[in-house]
Amino acid sequence: MTAQIALNPLAGRRTPPSDAVALIHFALTDERSLRDAASEFYRQTRLGRRAVAVVSGPVAELAARCDQIGLGAVTAAPRAPELVHEPVVLVPGDVPLREAPAPARRLRVAIAGCGVVGGGLYARLDADPRFEIVGVLVRDPARPRTPQPDAALIRTDLDRLLAAAPDVILDCLSDAQAGLDLTRRALGSGISVISANKQAVGSRLAELSALAQANGARLAYSAAVGGGAPIIETLLRARDHGPIARIEGVLNGTVNFLLNQLCQGCAFGDALADARLRGFAEEDPSADLEGLDAATKITILSTIAWGEAPPVLAVQTLAADTALPSGPVRQIARADAESCDVSFQSAADDTLFADLPDESNALRVICEDGTVFTCSGRGAGRWPTAESVWADLLDLLDQRAG
Repeated sequence: MTAQIALNPLAGRRTPPSDAVALIHFALTDERSLRDAASEFYRQTRLGRRAVAVVSGPVAELAARCDQIGLGAVTAAPRAPELVHEPVVLVPGDVPLREAPAPARRLRVAIAGCGVVGGGLYARLDADPRFEIVGVLVRDPARPRTPQPDAALIRTDLDRLLAAAPDVILDCLSDAQAGLDLTRRALGSGISVISANKQAVGSRLAELSALAQANGARLAYSAAVGGGAPIIETLLRARDHGPIARIEGVLNGTVNFLLNQLCQGCAFGDALADARLRGFAEEDPSADLEGLDAATKITILSTIAWGEAPPVLAVQTLAADTALPSGPVRQIARADAESCDVSFQSAADDTLFADLPDESNALRVICEDGTVFTCSGRGAGRWPTAESVWADLLDLLDQRAG
């Protein structure tokens, strides 16, 4: 097995240089055109490009949509784009309306899990003529959901979901074993899988990638690390540049939010309740607080960087009585080719990590020649995570069209 191919969720696509700029035109006419424009910006930025777009229509609404998925966007004067560091520059202008060609065949999509992320994807797929939803796997069909899936699409067992013959399954499950079983069976049947289930793919990445390759399927997992932050794509660009010496990152949005609250004097219980209220923390946040989430993510990144994951030697837990350093504190996951660890560190002198707000994630990759690659973005929440899954889905759609 060639690790460069099997472990690359963007296999078949060239990653552009990090200073590349994409020039785009958009005519905004309805809700879908707003979503599609923001999605295209996200796909460009996760490949290392800045997007400069001439836009006709409600530019302010598009800027707000970009903010929702974690993209910084500014509006510049026509014919005089400002020199800014935000990844998206919007230039109001006149753009002719062009009808998108109808797809030759709709992509058949099944969704496993219809909670925070899966529900957001269901609503979007249901309104997009490029896709056909053929099944939604849930544990309890009587549970009320927003949005509520079509009852005819609800499935409660994997056999019936696979029998619907999807082209791709979106794994939005929170259960690691169920996600692993689903992914193995789907890939073994030649069905592609796009996974946001980090626990399912984390320790089995090489195995699952080889299974996908052997059966002509695709395994993509950008949302498994970083939510809406282009963590995996940044690592791939670094690996394309040359051998990697070290990886370090803030990889858990829930813990980052809690640490920011604690540093402002908030009580631990109150901070956790606020994180749940905002949708940054699960009802059972033990995987986040015990450092298991960050350890799984650094394991995934290590496997991509070096072909196999080194052992995780230490993982620090966050609790009400955890002794934290002073100043801005971050949960830092670090790895080299020999080992990984997760610990709480002062970030006062680290310009990448010090000012990370709320649920943000960030990554720093240091190559052996000293070149450094970085990125940051929202690491938790429905829309940033769903946007990452959506970007993988559009990549798959493009591959099939090509």
